[in-house]
Amino acid sequence: MTINSNIASLIARQSTEQATLLLTRSQTRLSSGLRLNTAADDPAALSLSERLTSRISSLTQSNRNVSDGVSYLQVGDGALQDVTNSLQRIRELAVQAVNSTNSQADRDSLQLEVDQGVQEVTRILDETNFNGNKLFDSASATRTFAGGDNAQEQQQIIDLLQRSLLEQSEQLIQTHYGLAASNANLEIILEDDIEGASAFVTGSATNVELHIDINEAIGVGLGFPNDTLDNLIAHEMVHAVMLATTNLNSFDLWFSEGTAEFLPGGDLRVDILDGPTLNGQTISPDDIVNNIDNIRTSFGGSNLDYATAYTAVRYLHDISGGNGIPDVLGYLSTDPSRTLDDYFTDIQPAGITTVDDFVADFRVNGAAFINTNIDLSDSIADIGGIGGNDADGGTRDTSFGGTVPDIDNPTTDPLFGFNEIFPDPLEVIETAGSSLLFQVGANAGDYITIIGSGLTSDSIGIADLDVSADAGSVISSIDTILDRVNAERSNFGALIGRFDSHRITQEVIIENDSSTRSRIRDADFAVETANLSRASILQQAGVAIISQANALPEFALALLN
Repeated sequence: MTINSNIASLIARQSTEQATLLLTRSQTRLSSGLRLNTAADDPAALSLSERLTSRISSLTQSNRNVSDGVSYLQVGDGALQDVTNSLQRIRELAVQAVNSTNSQADRDSLQLEVDQGVQEVTRILDETNFNGNKLFDSASATRTFAGGDNAQEQQQIIDLLQRSLLEQSEQLIQTHYGLAASNANLEIILEDDIEGASAFVTGSATNVELHIDINEAIGVGLGFPNDTLDNLIAHEMVHAVMLATTNLNSFDLWFSEGTAEFLPGGDLRVDILDGPTLNGQTISPDDIVNNIDNIRTSFGGSNLDYATAYTAVRYLHDISGGNGIPDVLGYLSTDPSRTLDDYFTDIQPAGITTVDDFVADFRVNGAAFINTNIDLSDSIADIGGIGGNDADGGTRDTSFGGTVPDIDNPTTDPLFGFNEIFPDPLEVIETAGSSLLFQVGANAGDYITIIGSGLTSDSIGIADLDVSADAGSVISSIDTILDRVNAERSNFGALIGRFDSHRITQEVIIENDSSTRSRIRDADFAVETANLSRASILQQAGVAIISQANALPEFALALLN
């Protein structure tokens, strides 16, 4: 028994101190609600929880940024809704102005309201801003369109095709040639500077391509009605339908080109009065007829070539009997493997049994046919189209400007025999310039960029709208402008959807991170209450034991007595 070192007291005090630490820790956790109050509580867990806290707070702020972005886009969408309303009213006025019951004074009055609508659209596009950032500013962005520098003009060409040219051409071909494609694809391809042609057709029976020279079309004008483009597209659509229904590539070129020229009429090609000249050279009926050998397999595209092809087809139309060229095409389309020689061998029009025999016969009789059967005295009033008075004694209007009627029927699906594939020249393929960055994530680089639209009154050409002079063109122009505006609204809508989706995703992340942080950092009150009770009891027991241990030296003093 010793009194110098009270080991029992030391042990009891150490245990009591440990119980006190446990009691203090439980009290701290219960009072703060946190399992981690200092780094010593769980160093690794504390580091993880702090990272989670940082991400949660950053994501919460980025969601507020997202809300700002949505507000920005909603301002733009609302402004474009007002622009759309104004454009719709201008279009309504243009439709009213087209009506022939309006005098010029009436159209001038309608133009006054159009001018006000244009000014309102211009004001909206120039002034709309969000916290000082203009939404529609040509200086803030540049856009590269799929159609390049003349994208607007290309869209006008497409509008004309969809408005009248394709539909009317196809109907004429079915009516006067009895031909119609069936579920073939027709892809419209707009090209710059096609060499040697204004347009051409290529492809296969199931996939036809109609190539159109952009600059040639712009050169003749893109107004409506459009006699020059009417005849050009009618000519090329004959090729397209023949490619889809017959063995076109096996035919002599005088037949395929002449048949295409016969639909609108080609008297202007062979007008041999007063001179006559073609490409600056004096041309006689004999010159036209004798040119047929030159264009059987190679077609240069000169007026002389077209005149020869057209005249040869007119000659075949007359000598073949029955309905003429429609019967020829009917024979060839019944079996798409048939050739022109097959036709002459099987049908033997006027006793002719081969293409070579026909060419020889045409060389002998073609000049007389031109002089007696092609009436060039009224080559403007009747340009010799099939079904007209000169060619058939028919009632079809085959005057220049009337041979292909201009019927205003805008539609994106004008053809019944083809599946049309139109280009989108106004598709934005690249956008550059100043932009707005919206930080929508917790990390550097987590942002969504909104490029200034560049949608201004100048860029959409609204300043030139004039219903008093050409209301029909205004309708087409407004449709093009509306496409631009609708595309921009669609862009805004898509971005709003993207922002909303991003916000919802981040709210889920915040919820999951908060749950993870809670499991790591928050105190479990059930556990800590039990720990508190246990530590409290241990502390009280330790104090009692220390008291008893301190009394042990007194027993050693009793030995001295």
